[in-house]
Amino acid sequence: MRASSARRALTLILVLGAVVAAAPAAHADGDPASDYLLSQQTFLSPNARISSSDQAQLTALLTAARRRGYTIRIAVIQSSYDLGAVTAFDNKPRLYAHFLSQELRFVYKQRLLVVMPNGFGIADDGKPAPAEQAILDRLAPARSLNGAALVGATVAALRALTAHAGVPIAAAPSSTNSTMREGIVIASAIGLVVLLVGSSVWIRRSGSLVRRLVKGIRDD
Repeated sequence: MRASSARRALTLILVLGAVVAAAPAAHADGDPASDYLLSQQTFLSPNARISSSDQAQLTALLTAARRRGYTIRIAVIQSSYDLGAVTAFDNKPRLYAHFLSQELRFVYKQRLLVVMPNGFGIADDGKPAPAEQAILDRLAPARSLNGAALVGATVAALRALTAHAGVPIAAAPSSTNSTMREGIVIASAIGLVVLLVGSSVWIRRSGSLVRRLVKGIRDD
């Protein structure tokens, strides 16, 4: 019995040791996207300075796609600075998509889109997705390090992929349209204030005029 218990204890120790050894290995590469995408829909390059309105637009599209049954996570990579210790994948969106998808597959087993200034890459559960990659290869890349351009390319890719899957999603309002709407609201508010102030002045002046007329009539 003691020998059997010792063997079971030794087996448990070996299994635990293997798990502990494997856990750091999964993140030994040190690319930030692999940590973010374990629990988030997107990894957006902090160096690209993507505006909050563009982030909101992308989030709305992802949510709409997910509600219609199309699940995907996205990594927007501006440059090698976003790749941590795996800078060899810079400007190689297909290879990085495959690599990153393999990293995530123990937690996330569906589509993964990588967007870089020079193009797109997609993988599904750690494997290439040739049909969807062919859709992406027909799209124009951002060809820019600018955050708005990268998000624009990402939105175009997402809409093309969902349309290919038969679940097209409506275009989210762009940051330009949002800015215009905000400007209209602000202008309307200012106009209302001016109208109210003007009305108040007119009422006071009218009241003063009426009082003078009444006084004049009484004096007569």
